Amino acid sequence: SVLLRSDGRAVACGDARLGQCDVPDTEEGVTYVHVAAGLDHTILIRSDGRVAICGPTQPGFSDIPEPEAGVHYIQAAVGQEHLLLLRSDGRALALGGNRHRQCSLPTLEAGG
Repeated sequence: SVLLRSDGRAVACGDARLGQCDVPDTEEGVTYVHVAAGLDHTILIRSDGRVAICGPTQPGFSDIPEPEAGVHYIQAAVGQEHLLLLRSDGRALALGGNRHRQCSLPTLEAGG
């Protein structure tokens, strides 16, 4: 489990054998703005729009692309072997295992 404190720090607890509770420190002036926990990994979105991952990464997790200028990640959802990221421009990104089509995002209508 992971909690986001009002001061922008994150606290994780639970089974930490795989490093999923080892929340990395941030640089001066950078905080966490969104957090999500999966089975063996924790995803943290930083105030600079970058994404931090704790714990073992599933195939594809290390392929999180840097968004183009003016766009940043704002929300995350995590499953057992996959993660979803929402960008500030409304686009979503799915990474990781897709055995049950959990990374097969539907096409959204404009304005949705």
